[in-house]
Amino acid sequence: MFGFRGKEKNKQQADREKFEQVYTTYRQLMYYVANSILHDTEAAEDAVQQAFIRIFQHLDQISQPECPQTKSFVVIIVRNIAINLYNSRKRRVVVSFDELEDWTADEALSPMAQTEEKDDCQRLIGLIESLPENYRAVLLLRYAQGYSTKEVSEILEISEENVKKRIQRARSKLEQLLEKEEVGP
Repeated sequence: MFGFRGKEKNKQQADREKFEQVYTTYRQLMYYVANSILHDTEAAEDAVQQAFIRIFQHLDQISQPECPQTKSFVVIIVRNIAINLYNSRKRRVVVSFDELEDWTADEALSPMAQTEEKDDCQRLIGLIESLPENYRAVLLLRYAQGYSTKEVSEILEISEENVKKRIQRARSKLEQLLEKEEVGP
């Protein structure tokens, strides 16, 4: 019975050391990845914190803290969390008081046009969200965040040609979904 507790303590100590090593090795890289997506230091810190919680939950999947597989694992986790945070921020419309003051009645759309425009936007967002993650990620990074193809390839760690192909396939898939929606069931 005492031997079992000793083994458990040794495993806990080994896990803590492994986690500390992952933390010290990758925290700056993870912050860089998150901040390159979010462009907000506080949000990037939140993303890194959430990523470390997830990494801790899956610590058994890390055999060696300093190896290419672990680096890829932590970058994918923080990238996906940052993209999710970015998407949730994008869904919230924020209008500053300055923008409200600049807004005039003759620039405004009619209430009916505003409703139609909002419905179209929501429909498109829904279709984009229904795309597979690899297509959705390249579209959001390229068009919602305005990254160049080269920057997207660096963030996702894939070739520029792969980014271009994914964008092409994502557009094609969106067109198919729009056509299917227009025709109806």
